[in-house]
Amino acid sequence: MNATDRLAELFMRFPGIGPKQAKRFVYYLLREHSHFKEQLIKALEELKFTGKQCEMCFRYFGDKNPNSTKTMCSICEDETRDRSILMVLEKELDMDAIEKTGSYTGLYFILGNLVPPLTEKPSEIIRIRELTLRIHSTLEKDELKEIIFALPVTDYGDTTKEYVEKTIKQIVGIEKAKLSNLARGLSSGLELEYVDRNTFASAFEHRN
Repeated sequence: MNATDRLAELFMRFPGIGPKQAKRFVYYLLREHSHFKEQLIKALEELKFTGKQCEMCFRYFGDKNPNSTKTMCSICEDETRDRSILMVLEKELDMDAIEKTGSYTGLYFILGNLVPPLTEKPSEIIRIRELTLRIHSTLEKDELKEIIFALPVTDYGDTTKEYVEKTIKQIVGIEKAKLSNLARGLSSGLELEYVDRNTFASAFEHRN
């Protein structure tokens, strides 16, 4: 396999990228000036050595100091955030979109995936163990007052919410925290990563 085919194969591992789009990326790089390619290589090298995953919310973040012992992202370590509210999301892009609205000041937890209907082992698909540990520890500190499900309004989103809700209801002391959902003002099938400020603000305000 030559270099262009290998690169196209790697691009195809990106979400939503098929063979034709992958080839377009390769040809674009071939046409670009060497300075651009050097910048791209440098950025990937920096990502390799400075990219970290938050131990609290599981969001990936960059740390410019490769020797840093930092284990939390800027949101989770921010003492001004409302630690009584935890929002459960599918992915990092959802978190980024909600942060851009400026309408939420609590904390987050990223499941990393959604559970398809009729899945036999959903615990192998999402971070349910890590979520239950997170909830348990915050309940012990008497910090957690509400858990908000902010998952896509789809069959996968509904199946995931039902499984997570059923699981966390078994946690000792969970009755101290309210379980709520973003209002269905969010259109059916909508991906949270595309939500606008007003739509999210309304869904958050009218959560139930």
